[in-house]
Amino acid sequence: MSRRGFSSATFPPPHSCSMDTMSTLLLASALFAGLLGSAGSLPPPEPAPSPYRAFCRTLWLFASPCVEVRTKLVKQIQASGPYQLVSVNPVYIKANHTSLERPLGEDISFSLSPTVLTDGCRVTATSNSFGFTSLLDGGLNYCNLHNLLSASGLSSAPGFMEMTNEWVCLSIGLATCKV
Repeated sequence: MSRRGFSSATFPPPHSCSMDTMSTLLLASALFAGLLGSAGSLPPPEPAPSPYRAFCRTLWLFASPCVEVRTKLVKQIQASGPYQLVSVNPVYIKANHTSLERPLGEDISFSLSPTVLTDGCRVTATSNSFGFTSLLDGGLNYCNLHNLLSASGLSSAPGFMEMTNEWVCLSIGLATCKV
């Protein structure tokens, strides 16, 4: 009997795990990893924005499959004069944007991943200004993303939802986008 009146056979000693506990943890870990998908299908990691450059990051959700979303975005980038398509693969789109106001331009990227439960698409859209610019860009980086989204017709697609805020999309409150 221990000091508290319980036998050591009833309770395992501190800091020990039974085989059942280990098996449960291993199974839970495997299930969690399976839900996240394989690492090979993930897009390349996004570089962190420079603290001296304007940037915008937003999350879009669609009820449409990623193939349809990717096709519409790529067609719109190719049809728009100030946008240049740099690269595209099934889970990632990279483009550049230049204008008279910002001759250095902006780097634009879209990371696409299918949603498991709805067969829809989750898109992380990013626009980062090249060069050192004012952090208050008047919403230019947001408008780069919004204009492509609107002109492609995706902003009115079934199940569309956008999530962002001033912390990850500087000057979004000042944005006056013109498609």
